[in-house]
Amino acid sequence: MLARESRIAADKDIKRILKLGKRFSCPECVLYFVPNTLGFPRVGFVVASGVSKRAVVRNRIKRQAREVVRLAIEQKLLTHSIDIIIMLRPAAAKIADDVRREFFREFFERIGIIPKSKKHV
Repeated sequence: MLARESRIAADKDIKRILKLGKRFSCPECVLYFVPNTLGFPRVGFVVASGVSKRAVVRNRIKRQAREVVRLAIEQKLLTHSIDIIIMLRPAAAKIADDVRREFFREFFERIGIIPKSKKHV
């Protein structure tokens, strides 16, 4: 589970990041990030009801994305002092469950939030 200190839940923080953050996007998600002064990364996930009408599906997508971030923090791959908001799009629900974690890891590597793994270089 992602530690409480590593989560962004406050509405004012989310709005600040969406307004001031640098934006990267792909068909499956949009990622916003801004530097923070806390000394560790924080992450928030937004999955609108337009992604899926079923909360079970939306929660599964968030859980899988959160797990990739948790492992990156735990393995000291994500060490930047940044706040990240990940807004998932409807295309994220179309990715098979067994492929979704790998998709998120590759997306984070592509935009430079975590270093590229040796097997993909």
